[in-house]
Amino acid sequence: MNKRDLERFFNRLEVLLETNGCNGHDLTNAEIILEEMHIKKEEKEEFLNDCRNSGGFCDCEIFLNSEDFLREKYDK
Repeated sequence: MNKRDLERFFNRLEVLLETNGCNGHDLTNAEIILEEMHIKKEEKEEFLNDCRNSGGFCDCEIFLNSEDFLREKYDK
């Protein structure tokens, strides 16, 4: 994932959170977005693990806890 993809991801996640909300239990919206973006399975798993490892255990926590880490890592 590159910086442009990450921006697309965050923009789409914001829309889905406004529409669907966050269930507080998993990364359902994030997984939907990565599928829509046709991110390869290995890259998708790495990204979701990065979310979890930086405190993003549900979709809203990606913004609250993981955003800075993800922006730093994927700033390519």
